[in-house]
Parts: sequence; structure tokens; C-alpha cells
Amino acid sequence: MKKKYMFGLLGLFAIAMVSALVLPYLAQVQTDVTVDASYVFVGENSSIASGVFGGQTISSDNLSINSQTSVNIPLDISTGVNPSDEGISHTEEYILSTVGIEGHDSGIYITAEDAGVETLDDLINMSWNVNVLSGYIAHVDVLIDTTGDGVADDALVFEYDKVDDGCGDGVPFPLGEMNTFGDKGIISDSSYAWLSSGSPGNCQGDIDYTVKTLAEWKALDYTVIGFDVEIDNWIVESKSNVKNILINGNEVELTLKPSQSLDFRVLTEFGLLNIGDYTITTTVDVR
Repeated sequence: MKKKYMFGLLGLFAIAMVSALVLPYLAQVQTDVTVDASYVFVGENSSIASGVFGGQTISSDNLSINSQTSVNIPLDISTGVNPSDEGISHTEEYILSTVGIEGHDSGIYITAEDAGVETLDDLINMSWNVNVLSGYIAHVDVLIDTTGDGVADDALVFEYDKVDDGCGDGVPFPLGEMNTFGDKGIISDSSYAWLSSGSPGNCQGDIDYTVKTLAEWKALDYTVIGFDVEIDNWIVESKSNVKNILINGNEVELTLKPSQSLDFRVLTEFGLLNIGDYTITTTVDVR
């Protein structure tokens, strides 16, 4: 009897505990939400390569990724070949254009985390291949945090006109295919960058124009937030195709900014021993 009585007390105690846990949830508000995809991949994502000789490179149709969200989307763009990828390589070529939109910039974004860079001191060099079709050659804005709050509030601008001596020399911008800035080299410690928040003038111009070499900027120990490889049309419409972006010699993944669109095509190179019919498939995923 004593044991049964004690069990009854425990049972009542358990019921009381359950009631205490349920009561706070008796008042609830329910909302039904429909969540759409954060991005849209536009274009034919597969094609059959035929009539191609070994050693040739073919291009896919133009493809596009369009953000539909207010947050960054880390992208994973991959291309494969059926029946076999052996001896075949793929390169994404990003299509940048500011034609028809005044003051517009068109770019490619890489986060500092994906580049393995935390502060300016971690940035050793940066390069890319570009085919300048018209207007200004592509440049890079290195987005920096100058206040320590983890948010990009300024940028170091490395551009063709000033990268080798810090002064705008007014020379014509080059056209055609080249590595980064062509005759002015890639980005390294000796490359000059001007501060975006200041004047985009030259060494003899505005007093607000602030320019230093990358090595000199490193002394300020700014945190790097990301990299924008881009073109502008503040003065003239521009078109460039960019590929093989390397930071510290390493390939990098891309991130789609909120409401950004990224146009690209895939270049597939077949080895000399690749013979037959192949199906090429490009897939875009969120990392």
C-alpha cells in the first residue's frame, strides 16, 4: 500500500509538471509563409558537343544567375561531362557589361573568407584574365573595414590608370586579351590603390586624393571584407569578359550579392585524345 501511495503522488507531481509546461504555450500566433528559391538560374544548362576536334575549346550559351533575396548567396558552379571528364577542363568566363545603364557597375564578388584573407597583410597578390571589348578595363575594389565593426565602409581601388605609380596618366585604356592590367602587371605589394571615399583625382589634383602602395596600406592593418572585380560606365560604357581569378595564386569561389545578376559562359577545352560525343552539364548550387 505504501508503495502504491508513493507512486500516486509521483504521478500527480508529473501531471502538475506537464500542466506547468503546457500553460505558457496556450497563447500562440501562427503565420503561414511561402518561401521561394533565393536565386534563379537562367539558360540552357546542358549541351551536346559534336563536330569538335581534340584540342579545341567550345563555349556554352550565355548563362545567368539572378539573386532574389536580401542576403549573400555563396555559389558553387560546376560543370561535368558525360560519359567521361578525363582530359577535359572547364573555365567560367564572366560577362561584364554596363552598356545602356548610366553610372552602373557590373562585377564579380568574392568574400574575404573564401579568399583565405582576413587583413590586408594576408593579401600577397591578385590576378585575372580579361578580354576588354570596349571602354574601361576591369579593376578591383578591395572592400575594407576601417572602424572594426565587421562591415565594409570603404574600399581600396586598384585600377589600370593608377596602379603602377599612383597618378592618373590619362593614357588610353587597352583593348583585347591580357592578364589583369596588361603592361602594368598584376596586383602586388608595389601596386598603388586609392581610397574610394576620397577624390578619384591624381597626384597633382584634389587634396582629398589618398593613394598608397598595397605595402603602405598594410601598415594600417585594415580588415578585408571582400573583393569586387568590376567595370563602370561613369564616363564611358564598358564591356569586359573576366576569367581565372586568382588570389594569392589560388582559385576562388564566388558569392552573389543581394539583387545581383551574374552572367557567364563555360569554356570547355577538349584534350587531343578526346574523341566522340559528349554531353556537358553546368550546375549551380548554394554552398
